[in-house]
Amino acid sequence: MLAYVLGVVAAALLALQEVLGAFAPALSTAVVIAANLGMIAGFRAFNGHKTPTWPFFGAPLVYLILAGAAPWLYSDPNINALVQSLFVMGIAFSNAHLVFNGAGNRALPMAVPTSIVLVIHGIIRGFVVFFTLTQPAPVINGRMEAGWWKLFLLEIFFNTTMMAISTVILIKDKAEKRHRIASETDDLTGISNRRAFVKGINSVLPDSGPDAIMAILDIDHFKTINDTYGHDAGDKVLIDFVKTTKLQLPTSALMGRMGGEEFAIYLSGEGYDHEAILERVRRKVEQTSFDYKGAPISFTLSIGFVSVKTVGKSFDHLFTAADYAMYLAKKDGRNRVLAYKPSMRIREVLDDGAAGDGDCLELTRICEAV
Repeated sequence: MLAYVLGVVAAALLALQEVLGAFAPALSTAVVIAANLGMIAGFRAFNGHKTPTWPFFGAPLVYLILAGAAPWLYSDPNINALVQSLFVMGIAFSNAHLVFNGAGNRALPMAVPTSIVLVIHGIIRGFVVFFTLTQPAPVINGRMEAGWWKLFLLEIFFNTTMMAISTVILIKDKAEKRHRIASETDDLTGISNRRAFVKGINSVLPDSGPDAIMAILDIDHFKTINDTYGHDAGDKVLIDFVKTTKLQLPTSALMGRMGGEEFAIYLSGEGYDHEAILERVRRKVEQTSFDYKGAPISFTLSIGFVSVKTVGKSFDHLFTAADYAMYLAKKDGRNRVLAYKPSMRIREVLDDGAAGDGDCLELTRICEAV
């Protein structure tokens, strides 16, 4: 916004040259320099980087000192246009680089069009440099009179309009992206929250092979950690646990926090021994001592998993089966990895039934058949 305001000021200084005197073009160029530095600072801020304030004052001041010592820098409109164009050309290309290569910018719909507009503006400024050197415009009443100059002034109008629109849309796109990321990210651990995890799984399930699996991981006796060391320690444990777990997973794995100390993993990559990967996670967590203010905290995991081949390509079926396997892993003594099998449901009924019940005997026969 500051850059656009300064651009208007620069144009006004040129328009008031007869009132302000012969030094008005130099003042206008100094303001143009400040305006373009404002543009580059704006795009750096867009990318999350700070810019020191001294160039805004230092660069225009240096130019004014040079102009005072060498009046020819501004007294000839062609030379003045040359100086401005050289500076603006470099800034335009720099801004195009900032927009196009900024972290995450290429995912923004307006990033490429904005970069193109900036590159075109830089190229046209290069043509101005060429024409001022090879075909200087005649100067009448202190103004440049040439066909190429009038076209250039028209381009300034269109470029300013396009850049104003582009920057507003860029800011809107980035704000929407940040809001979307925030709504899909677990605040504590930085991984996908339940909503985003479900969305991600449903997008990859149709193309997943039969060996793809979903796993549910639950930290054993997590309440004891909170009660013993406090909730801050519990939060630290969850953060460190996620970091440790992600290092053991292939890059194609999806991981999300389902709530509390329960997490989910989806492994769809071909050629992996998924159960071995989960066992590696379990073993790594068991062997790791997590530090909290000098106090070592150790814990274990109970993991249940199920394959697409077993229950099909339904998130609800996968989650329910993996969660049930995790529940049985805890029931069987915790700190283990357990694969879901359909016979587990019958086993649970048997475990809960009376030993001498006739129905239980019938279920035993069914279980053995399965």
